[in-house]
Amino acid sequence: MEVKLDSLIEKIKSEGVESAQKESNEIIEKARQEAAVIVAKANKEAEDMKTKAEAKAKSFQANAELAIQQAARDGELLFKSKITHLFDAVFKRKVKSTLTPEFMKEMILKIVDEWKGAAVAITVNDADRDKLEQVLFAGLAEDVKKGLTIKPSSNVSGGFQIGVKDENVYYDFTDESVAAILKSFLNPKLNEILGKKNG
Repeated sequence: MEVKLDSLIEKIKSEGVESAQKESNEIIEKARQEAAVIVAKANKEAEDMKTKAEAKAKSFQANAELAIQQAARDGELLFKSKITHLFDAVFKRKVKSTLTPEFMKEMILKIVDEWKGAAVAITVNDADRDKLEQVLFAGLAEDVKKGLTIKPSSNVSGGFQIGVKDENVYYDFTDESVAAILKSFLNPKLNEILGKKNG
């Protein structure tokens, strides 16, 4: 009887251990499968995050490159504008300093000589009016003086305009007009120089 009891106890132990072992193995396998799913999900999320981060980095780099290119273009246009402004100012200043009352006198006398007998109106700025009258009228015949009228205008910064009285046609020898004419010859060459790329 004792042997049967021992055998029965051994059998119960054996079946219990096997059952527990089987259950334990199932739990472990289930845990492994769940862990594999979690790891796969985590890997996919990590890959998605990496892909998004790379896309953002590429987008940021592309935007940064566009911003740099735009800034370079803006800088180049600003530089060209400043250089052109500088040339304009230098031209106007040089032309204005050249159009002295003595120089204007020579030009006016040649024009008046061509327009024999015509009543001539000359427009100058306030500062040049008195000086021009002094140098122009010195030594002129009275009949020529009578045919000349010099009037000031705030629209003339330097140089002069000349035309036949009471007519709307006149020659413009103001500093701005002469500088614009000279600039028109220089601008193509200046634009060519400024348009050249380094290298």
